[in-house]
Amino acid sequence: MKNKKLLAALLIASISLTACVKNGEDAQTETNTDSSQEQASQGESLVDKEHSIKDEPRYGSKIRIGFDGDLCIAGQNIAEIEGYYKEKGLDVEFVNIKQGKDALGTGQIDAMTGEFGGLLVPATKGLNYVFSTSNHSGCKSLYVLDESSYKETKDLENEAVAVTNGIGNSGHNTLLRFLSQDGIDSNKINVKPVDASAVIQSLESGEIKGAVLDDQFAQEFLQAGKIRPIRSLTTDEDFKNEVCCVTAFNRDFVDQNPMIAELVAEQIVRGSHYVADNPEEALKKLQDNNLAAGDPEVATELLKTYDYSLDNEAGLETIRAYFDDYKKLGLIDDSKSTDDYIKEYWRPLGNGEVEVVE
Repeated sequence: MKNKKLLAALLIASISLTACVKNGEDAQTETNTDSSQEQASQGESLVDKEHSIKDEPRYGSKIRIGFDGDLCIAGQNIAEIEGYYKEKGLDVEFVNIKQGKDALGTGQIDAMTGEFGGLLVPATKGLNYVFSTSNHSGCKSLYVLDESSYKETKDLENEAVAVTNGIGNSGHNTLLRFLSQDGIDSNKINVKPVDASAVIQSLESGEIKGAVLDDQFAQEFLQAGKIRPIRSLTTDEDFKNEVCCVTAFNRDFVDQNPMIAELVAEQIVRGSHYVADNPEEALKKLQDNNLAAGDPEVATELLKTYDYSLDNEAGLETIRAYFDDYKKLGLIDDSKSTDDYIKEYWRPLGNGEVEVVE
């Protein structure tokens, strides 16, 4: 590995609202000094300029990453399959856990990839993690029966709309963003939790008129002509360039091990780029390793639909949009500025924001 110099305040500069410092670029001394002083005033630790990766407390130990077989985390899984972590001397252990947010916040795992829509509010309520690495666009859409007359969100006023992962989670919050963007009073929608296994039957029986679904789950029924989307994070112009899934790190882990975290994030980015460039091969490798399910042709088309090439500039714009929307929706404290939220919770990694020295 090419040895690189870590400036004392480089990690802090990456949190700022200005452009991230890339490998080989010089940080502005005045900006770094101001950021360092601000961080010190907040009681946060600074990385010493002589710091190396071997000085980090987790150097040589297992890095625990939460995972499942969802296509949304194809990047981190491909990184494992392709041996990217091992190539950089990282000993990664994948942990299959049900309550990923809680496990990440309490340090049971060091990193996980999940949706901004579901991870953001718990972070502001005290769970101890930060958002670091863009993965891809897409994820969720609002579906109705194909045979129905509904064409837009307004048509669902005074009707029941299902969310399949509970009130206050990513599906519900995505619905609220759709309604807010379209000027619809959310009180005019009857939000109903419905288990994913029963959602299509509930649509067909008329118990619900719409449902926010993961696109991966919906593909089978979309292909069969049973449902169609009327609003989408994946394809609609106002959402399709946003980052849906992001890698988050336990805050203490990344504060104490910024270089290790950077290396982990870089491999996830490599995995995402592999998926973007080779969707067919990526899907086959994921399925061969039992890390993706479903019809190969349908799943490959979904991988092509998601944009796995999004960088952390897109991540910054996305988290800004989420904070703005969530404040307006009353999901988070609106007395705090969006800039302050970003400084606290956006810690970009994986695109060269932190330089690594052996």
